[in-house]
Amino acid sequence: MPDLTDNHAHLELLESQSRELTPGLMSFQETNALKDGRFSNLYWVEIDKNKFNFTLSASTSPIPLLDFNLANRKVIAGINFGSFFLSDDLHTPVTTFYNLMINSGKIFQFPSNTRPALKSKDGKLSEIKIPANGTLNLGNQTFTWSGSNSVEKTDLKIFGMFDLTIGKIKFDKVSTRRKILSETSFVTCDTEETLLGINISKGQPKLERIIRTPLDLTQFAYVIKGNSELLKKAKVGQEITGVRFGRVSFDDENVCSASFSLGKTRDELINNLRTQLIFPKGGEPKPMSKDYLKSWSVVLETKDKIIFFIGDARPKVKNQEGLSVFELQTILQKKFDYSWACVGDSGQSSKLMVIGDTAEIYGNMHYQNYSGKSPVWDGKNGRHIPVALLAYE
Repeated sequence: MPDLTDNHAHLELLESQSRELTPGLMSFQETNALKDGRFSNLYWVEIDKNKFNFTLSASTSPIPLLDFNLANRKVIAGINFGSFFLSDDLHTPVTTFYNLMINSGKIFQFPSNTRPALKSKDGKLSEIKIPANGTLNLGNQTFTWSGSNSVEKTDLKIFGMFDLTIGKIKFDKVSTRRKILSETSFVTCDTEETLLGINISKGQPKLERIIRTPLDLTQFAYVIKGNSELLKKAKVGQEITGVRFGRVSFDDENVCSASFSLGKTRDELINNLRTQLIFPKGGEPKPMSKDYLKSWSVVLETKDKIIFFIGDARPKVKNQEGLSVFELQTILQKKFDYSWACVGDSGQSSKLMVIGDTAEIYGNMHYQNYSGKSPVWDGKNGRHIPVALLAYE
């Protein structure tokens, strides 16, 4: 296995550069130096939102960002977005979406808690806030529902990939592997409750299992828990339809949860972290720690543009560990007068794609692929992802 002297493991200082790839699409890169000797490489594209279209693209089996494309449309840029389940022990669940994912109006994953999301419809992109509760239809019955980390009392509680806990197991002197903590793999129920295992069949969420003993989350897209009497008419093969979030429904949109929104001030960011993230009672959200340094993927909107932005980093390389979320906010505030900024899936998944005459990929060059007998560097493909935000002509 390459050691940390390998070129793929280190950032190199960048020459600041801006390029017009096509009218309405500008590409930028620069190195951002910090006072304590750290630095991060920044890459972003500014896209005229009145000239180009946008869509969230989902894949139930994660694929490289390079492999996301649109039939009969020319993709000009892409960035990873939705958070997803990831382990290094080659265990692949049915779906990997961590939080809300709606694909052409079909619910691939429910939200665990209330947080912001991006919505694409007819080529337009917007930020919305999605409540983790509402109503849904199973067969010809209507039920109230809420996410597993929501406090609302409803007919049904819904559990998904977010409820799995990943532990980091030491692999060698410098790296770790991610592995499911087995005790978190199962959803259990009381004697008066029933569990419903839901999977995606031909793009449609359907009831696949009805049981009163624990269900393995990794075998289903999501698991529904409810009172047995309420669910006595449930039948295998029934579809989940008519889902509402609060009073809102999405008939043909694509919607994906953000990790959190940055806000415009430090106080607003702190409030967002505390209200939009899940963390232990009595504790603090991880990004609030001064030692929480990483690469970041962010989508922003200004008056005329949508911006795809990444700050690159190299884990375990001195002075290249990345940015804190507060440093990230400061950088973006200075560069852009944004109306909103949403953080997508970050860390070692951060990747930006720009397509001119050829496809160019930035970020995540340090990624280690564990699919073989020993890890190898795979910066071109990076981690496979289930959700990308694409800009297209």
